[in-house]
Amino acid sequence: MAALATTAMIGALSMVVDAGVYFVIQRQLQNAADAAALAAVWYGPVCQTTVDPTYIYGCQQFASHTPAPPNCTVVAEYAPCTTATDQVIANWGVALSLCQGPTNLPSGIPIVINAHVGEILVIPHVNTYVVSLSCEAPHWFGRIFPNVAPTMHIATSAAATVGWRGSNGQVQSTPGTPAKLIARLIV
Repeated sequence: MAALATTAMIGALSMVVDAGVYFVIQRQLQNAADAAALAAVWYGPVCQTTVDPTYIYGCQQFASHTPAPPNCTVVAEYAPCTTATDQVIANWGVALSLCQGPTNLPSGIPIVINAHVGEILVIPHVNTYVVSLSCEAPHWFGRIFPNVAPTMHIATSAAATVGWRGSNGQVQSTPGTPAKLIARLIV
């Protein structure tokens, strides 16, 4: 009887540890996606086309480095995509090692980065930028159970916009007084 209870306790504990690891990975990926989206909206078509076409108020025209990361394939989006990718790499924290799993296999970078210009909002009329991150996180202790998938798919995304600061801090498409650009995460 004690052996059965011990086995059940170990099984329950392994599921709790795995669930905790998945929550940590998701939170780390969400933080990285938020930072990347907020940084990317200041570059290229997102900021320049609807808000600051002359780059006077803070929009940036060029990316910080070359060559483009492999996930940045659209030439017109090179600057925001490069900036987003740099921010993801700088902020993915422990998610990278947790996505590699307990065996720490050298299978390359397990976090998939998808960064692109999003849809134009209707009200206010501003562009958005979307960053999506995902990884196939292996089970740490759940591997001891038969018929359990070897990994858990964890995905997150963030969308941000840049626009003019309104009277109560909201983003708007026309300059307020004083004329200040702000970036905001959007839902």
